[in-house]
Amino acid sequence: MKGLNLTQLIRERRSIRKCNSKPVEQELVVELLSSAARLQPSIDAGSWRVVYSGTPEANKRLVDYMFAQISQSKLGKLIPGKLADVFKKRFTDIPGHVIVMSTVGPDRLSDDRNYSAVCAMMQSFQLLGWERGLGMLWDTESMIQHEGFFKGIGLREDERFVGILHLGYYDKAPKSRKRTPAEQKWTVFQGYAT
Repeated sequence: MKGLNLTQLIRERRSIRKCNSKPVEQELVVELLSSAARLQPSIDAGSWRVVYSGTPEANKRLVDYMFAQISQSKLGKLIPGKLADVFKKRFTDIPGHVIVMSTVGPDRLSDDRNYSAVCAMMQSFQLLGWERGLGMLWDTESMIQHEGFFKGIGLREDERFVGILHLGYYDKAPKSRKRTPAEQKWTVFQGYAT
């Protein structure tokens, strides 16, 4: 993968939902995070924090926090235990999880700027990881966003949950999906509502 130009890298990167069992070195994660932060000039050192889960024990606890709300819901009570165990195992077997938080700003504008800078850093992290053969899935599912999960990951009062990057090496990248052409998202401002 080394040697891809940026356009090619962006086009070829895929969300990876199935990782192999090769461990993800914590040093690589730190190196990629440092590089991603340097690529985002508007990010302030104090505006973000990550929690890394990369051992089987830590991953099991993380997955328990993720699924705690589901198991208490009406829908969760209808899911057979074996099916719930399959879902949990799928996430537990992922070699690494990077939980990302941004610092809440003193006002909405500062908060939005911190959040968007951290999102840009996460995107850069994914691209840098892809270049090194590391696949990721950015997870922000509403089912994991509950008080028990936030407490379990150590979210502070002055922080906002941005997402989890589930990461690992992959054997085969999925095919690309059809994308919406930019022209279909394009409107020319005329000075009145369209």
